[in-house]
Parts: sequence; structure tokens; C-alpha cells
Amino acid sequence: MHLLSGLILAVIIFAMMRPFLAGRPAIPIVFLILSSLTLLAKFPGDLLGMQFWAGAVGFVAILSAMLVVLHPNPMISVLFLILNLFCIALFYLMLQAQILAALQVIVYAGAIMVLFVFVVMLLNLKAEEGLRLTGGRQRSGALLLGVAFAGLMFWAIEHRRGLPYFRPGTFLEGFGTARDLGNLMFHDYILAFEAASILLVAAMVGAVLLAKRRLQ
Repeated sequence: MHLLSGLILAVIIFAMMRPFLAGRPAIPIVFLILSSLTLLAKFPGDLLGMQFWAGAVGFVAILSAMLVVLHPNPMISVLFLILNLFCIALFYLMLQAQILAALQVIVYAGAIMVLFVFVVMLLNLKAEEGLRLTGGRQRSGALLLGVAFAGLMFWAIEHRRGLPYFRPGTFLEGFGTARDLGNLMFHDYILAFEAASILLVAAMVGAVLLAKRRLQ
């Protein structure tokens, strides 16, 4: 896991360097490339383990979820949400649940996200204004909390117990198949499934009404 920890640290340093070197964007990019190549040359064996790929996909999933909330442009947020849904599909593939991965891509990353993009374009949403800070205390506190959270995350990765993922062989026979999924969706969770579909329809109707009021 040394390779994954090093790559995450390199990405964090790259993100912190960009605001300070806005006039020289090539320097952070060169740093990220050189640091990544150095780590790959030093720990090439980590690429063969499932732990590295599970951790890498998890990091991308967490980062894309944060950007969905933090990015001021709604269209960019939708794109990061699509990336997050693809990461979830990759988790299903790692667990050997191929039918769940296919449904994740077809239904959520495909059909549902088309509805999201349609609603954003219909409402003609624009980028929100940046947050105006009144003083330096709020910014300093945010930086300290961010550094503390990053340190806590690295500590949890280094001192975890057991494997960071489930072995596919430990699941019951038939896990992830179409029959098992249909039994859960239309028997055990039929109420939640139908409630989610009604909620999506209500959201679409509300978006059309809001767009109609703006046009009038």
C-alpha cells in the first residue's frame, strides 16, 4: 500500500501547489508526473495486488463525490457524479457481481444521469458565486481541519486491521446474479424501489414547472 499512499500524497500536494503557481501550471504537472513515475519504479509489485486497485478506485470515488458538492458549476458536478457512479460499478466488478455492475452503468450512469443533465440544461443553471470570506480565521480553520482530516485518513490506512475489501468467495452462492437482484428488488425492497421511482418522476415534474415559470 506504499504506492497508493504515495500517489494520494502526490495528488494532494499537486492540488495545493496549483493555486500558488497559477502563472506556471507546468510546474505542478511535472511534479505529479515525476513523483508518480518514481513511486511506480520503487513499488512496482503493488500494481499486482487487488488492494491497490480497490484503494485507488475508492480514492477516486471519494474525490469525485467531494467535487460533486464543492464545484460551483452544476454541469461539472454532474460529470463528477457520473465518474462516481462508474467507480461504484468497478467495485461491483471487483466483487464479481457483473450484473450489478452492468445495471449500475446502464441505469444510473446512463439513463438517470441523462435525466440529471436534462434538468440542469432545462433550468439553465449557472455557476454559483464564490464564497466571500470576511476574515482569515475561517480560511485558516478550514486548512487546519483539512490537514487534520488528511492525516487521520493516512493513519487509518496504515493502521487498519484485516483486508480493506471483501473476498468474493465469502458471499453466498448466487450473489450478484439477475435472479438474486430481482428477488431483492421486487420482494424485499419493493416499497423503497417504487418510492424512488415516484420521487424521480415528481422531481422531473417540479423541474419542468420551475423552468416554465422562468420562461413566463
